[in-house]
Formats: sequence, structure tokens, C-alpha cells
Amino acid sequence: MSIRAGSRLIGGRLADYGANRVHRRPETGISISRVRGSSRLSVLVALCVGLFALPPSAGAHAHHSRPVLFTANSVAGTVTLIDARTLKKLGRINIIPDGDTPQDPAQAAIYPFLVKEEGVNYAQGIAISPNGRVLYVSRGYLGDVAAFRISTGKELWRLQTDSLRADHVALSPNGRRLFVSALTANKVQVIDTRTHEFIGSFPTGTWAHVDEFSPDGRFIYNGSLGNQLLPQGHDGKKQLTVANPWTLTVVRTFQFNAGVRPFVFTPSGRLMFIQLSFLNGFIEFNPHTGKRLRTVHLPISGPGRGVPPDQYPNDAAHHGIAISNGGRYICDAATISNYAALVKRPSLRMVAKIPVGDEPAEAETSLDGRYCFITSRGPKANTVSVISYRKRREVKRIRVGRHPQEEQEARLPSAVLRRGGFLPPH
Repeated sequence: MSIRAGSRLIGGRLADYGANRVHRRPETGISISRVRGSSRLSVLVALCVGLFALPPSAGAHAHHSRPVLFTANSVAGTVTLIDARTLKKLGRINIIPDGDTPQDPAQAAIYPFLVKEEGVNYAQGIAISPNGRVLYVSRGYLGDVAAFRISTGKELWRLQTDSLRADHVALSPNGRRLFVSALTANKVQVIDTRTHEFIGSFPTGTWAHVDEFSPDGRFIYNGSLGNQLLPQGHDGKKQLTVANPWTLTVVRTFQFNAGVRPFVFTPSGRLMFIQLSFLNGFIEFNPHTGKRLRTVHLPISGPGRGVPPDQYPNDAAHHGIAISNGGRYICDAATISNYAALVKRPSLRMVAKIPVGDEPAEAETSLDGRYCFITSRGPKANTVSVISYRKRREVKRIRVGRHPQEEQEARLPSAVLRRGGFLPPH
């Protein structure tokens, strides 16, 4: 048996395993001072006379927080923090402080077999709380989900899923519910982040994979891969499952003839762009009608030439897709061909083919809209490529831990970063 979805067998010892916070790289010449906020009365008076100015308030908030890119290194068992503005590494958090084997006895019994077949996977999905203080990690073949205080690296709690692999996660916009794909259980399990308990689940297709919220936050979407141990046609349901995130009721499903990989919505939510197993490119899809509108075929190049589909890593020709803030460009990670494609909308014409590291795996648009971040997980890479949407080229390549995959940017309070040693003190 071989469980291949979203993992890759890599030999060698566990790298980057150590203290919770190591190799901090402080920035010099930084001075951030706190500005006292107005009293409740003065704010009320300002509102009454129409003098309350939003831009200074926004500026003050930005002054006390930083945009940080979190990159999950699934073999290293760490998460690297990168300043998304300066593009400098801030440090890393150890996400297996409780050990590199499962805490659950049943999972521990089968774990040696999983490692032999697939290698280690300590970080499959990540999410950051809205207040920028807690990091959530689905820990792959450990089969669990754990929460960590970013300022200390302390593990706050962990929950064992019903799956051999805890797959991708999504956090509700208000931060109260964490959704985790229980891959082999064919469902998404839901955690109350306040009580740290499972509160329910909803069924998916076969082998639940990527989770994403619709732009308006009303629905959660899950894409399923199909059972990759079985031949095509007998591998179960490969579908998009749409559920109400509060009632956990499935409201609709859409069937596909190939596994559903990463997907992204336009800002309005009217269209989706979906990567599918074996497809060198992506499709344009209407989530309201279920209609497949267009298929974008992108070139096979470099190491991808001559590779038969049954030898694609994890059956994924392309894995990782993002959209620019205004929806003008799609950033697509060509996994087998080692490039990132910028595809212009609405024509869906490729306007840039940008070399990146070995085996690009995920794509994420920066909060300020300037960049597309691409992780490259191949053994010759272990990097994050910073792609400029405006310049249409790679402007920096940042080395991170072993086998980087999932990434997410969030604004963190500067105080949290200082307490964690990621920034120098005042």
C-alpha cells in the first residue's frame, strides 16, 4: 500500500529539529514605539463632530503589526517565519516539541509502516488565528492537529483526527472554527478553537484534501482526490463538496473525473480556478452553476518533459494556485516543470513563465498584492520564490526548512514577535 496524496518520500535524517525557537535573525535599526489610543470619550466626540480620521488609525495599527509569511516545512517539522515586507527570515518554530512519533497509540502502531512507505510529514496544513497569536498545524502522518502560542512556541493543545493523515486546514473568518480534512476518513472534522474540542464533521468525496472558504465566508469548499491506491474509474468520488460552516450541512457537490487539487476564487466569488490531478494547467469553473467553462493547458518543460502521468509526484502535474488581489493575474505552480506561470485574466493567456525551485508545491498572494509566494519542496530546493506581479519575474529566493509546502501570510502584533525573539527589543 502507498498513500501518495500530498506527500513525498524523502530519505535522510530529520533536519531542523531542535529548540522551539532557534536561528532568529533580528533586523537592525528598527524602532517601533507604541502610540496611546484616544479615550472612549474623545473618540465619541470626534465622531460627533466628524473629525474621526480612518487613515491615521489604520496607520497606527500597521505600526504595531507586521505581515509575516508562515511556511510549513513538512520534513523538518518546523514552520519558518518570513517578514513579508522586507523578505527577511525572522526565525522558525518547532512544531513537534512533543516528539517525532504519534502520541496516539493506534496511530503509533501503524506509523513505522507509513514512514517506510511515504517518509515523514509533520506539517500538512497551517492557519493563524485572527489576532496573530496562535498557530494551528495539521501534522500529517502524526494524524493530529496541534495549536502553538507563537510568542513562546509552546504547544497549547492537540487533537487526534479520525484519519491516517491529517490533511489541509481552513480557519473560519472569525477564528472560532478550525476545519481539518481527515483524508482517509472521507470527511472534514471541525474543531471549536475556544474549547479545543471536535464539535462535528461533514462528509466529503473520497480522500478529503484542500479546504477553502468562499470569499464571502458563507460556505466552505472541500476538494477530494479519489483513492490513489485504486485504479482510475474505481477510485471513488472526486468532487467539490460545499457545506454550511455553521450547520455543517452539505448544500451541493460537483463531480470531476480527476482528483481536485488546490483551487482559488475570484475576489467576487463568481468564478473558481481549479487544478486537477494529471492536468498541466487548470480549469475555469462556475461554482454557482457547476459548469466547467475553460481549460488552460500550460507548457510541459524542463524535468517534466518525457515524464508519463503515472510517474507524476503524487499524481499532481501542477499543485499550487493563487490570484492577485484585483483578480487580474493567476499564479500557477507547475510542479513537474519547475516554473511559475502568470496567466492574465480574462483572456487566460500566459504572460510570464518564471523558473523557480525544484518541484513547486503551493502558491500564495501576499496581503499587499505585490507578490506571489511559491514554495519549492524538491530535495534540491527547499525554498520560497518571491514572484513580483508587476515585474513578472522572481525578485528573491529564500531558503527555508526541508520540504516546504503549505504557506499563509498573516499580520502579527509586533509585541508577539518581540516576545518570541523574532524581533529585537525596543
